[in-house]
Amino acid sequence: MSQLSPELFSEAQKYLSTPQDKLVNDVATILSRIAVGDSISDYSFVVSPISKAYEGYLKDFFLKLHIIDDESYNSDRFRVGKTLNPSLRYKRFSIFQKLADFDEKGEDLAEQLWDAWKYGRNEIFHYFPNSVKAIDRQAAEDRIYMVLNAIIKSGEFYKLHSRNIDTEF
Repeated sequence: MSQLSPELFSEAQKYLSTPQDKLVNDVATILSRIAVGDSISDYSFVVSPISKAYEGYLKDFFLKLHIIDDESYNSDRFRVGKTLNPSLRYKRFSIFQKLADFDEKGEDLAEQLWDAWKYGRNEIFHYFPNSVKAIDRQAAEDRIYMVLNAIIKSGEFYKLHSRNIDTEF
């Protein structure tokens, strides 16, 4: 059974820019047009638009928390996954560590953002030899839910700290 609801999409969309919002709407449209039981070998394409929106959202989130600067935000060399990866948390530019240091809930949020990144983006876009990692509809919906939930939780985290930061969503 799907955990996705119009309310979940709406809640996440409160934190998105217009281009990101359009990508999330694309996901909802695709899901509504694909019949349950269609014989599709890999539903990764359903997750793809939200993965792109999530990457943009995370860059916005990091910038608004002042975890990255304008130069990193605008750079085509900045890699969200590399800086969010908990395995690299002790590196100089680790966003994972910066979130963990932000407050007592920062590390849990960093873990949630990383998991959504790993399963909602990395495994969607990358090809792994001997393991295509094709996903069925339910797995696609689970990953979409994971990304939407990560957006909501990080948006709530930002709201909690926005008094101490000079910008808002």
